[in-house]
Amino acid sequence: MIFEQIQNGGDRNFGYLVADEKTRKAAAVDPSYRPEYYIRRAGELDVELACIICTHSHHDHVNGNDHLIEELGLDVVMYRDAEYFYDIEVKDGEIFRVGELELAVIHTPGHCEDGMCLLTEDKLITGDTLFVGKVGGTATEEEARKEYDSLRRLMELDDGIGVYPGHDFGVKPSSTIGYERNNNPFILQPTFANFLHLKENWLAYKVQHNIP
Repeated sequence: MIFEQIQNGGDRNFGYLVADEKTRKAAAVDPSYRPEYYIRRAGELDVELACIICTHSHHDHVNGNDHLIEELGLDVVMYRDAEYFYDIEVKDGEIFRVGELELAVIHTPGHCEDGMCLLTEDKLITGDTLFVGKVGGTATEEEARKEYDSLRRLMELDDGIGVYPGHDFGVKPSSTIGYERNNNPFILQPTFANFLHLKENWLAYKVQHNIP
C-alpha cells in the first residue's frame, strides 16, 4: 500500500493519497484545498487517481472535488445520504476497493451525520471524528451522544492501529488507537455525562491543562 498524509492548508486540513501498489490505482481522500497537488503527486508516484473519497460533507473537506472532477472525471465516494453530491455511496461495514486495496467503512456520526472513517490495513483515516488528543465539534447534545457512541466503536480497534485525522489539531500529525485510549481526555471520560461536560467546558479545560 502507498499511504501519504498531505497538508491541505485551510484550517490545518489533512488529506490522504492511498494507492494499491499492485494495480497502481489510487484514491484522493478529502483533497479539499490542494486538488492539483494530488494530480501532481499521483504522477510522481506513477499511480492513477481512480476516485475521490470524502469522510464527510463539510465544505472544508469537499471543496477540491470539482477541480478533480473537471480535470480527471473522477467519481466521488461518500457515505450514503450524504448532503454533498456523490456518485458512489457506501454504507457501514462495507468494503470499498481501490484496485485491490480494501478500505473498510465505519459510519461515525456525531460531528457530521454522514461522517465515516476508513480502515485500511493498519491505518484508520478518522476525518473529523477523532483528532490527536481531541475530537470533532458538535452543536447539540444529540450530536454529542452520537459522537460518543462512534468513538466507543473506534476504541474497539487494536491499540496498534494508526489514527490519521482530518486536521492537524494535535501535538503530532498522527497517533494510534492505543495512544488515544490512554491520552485523549475525551476518550478517558467514563460516561457520556462526563464526555458532554468536557465538551461544554473545553476552552477552560484547555487553558487549565496548557493544551494548544
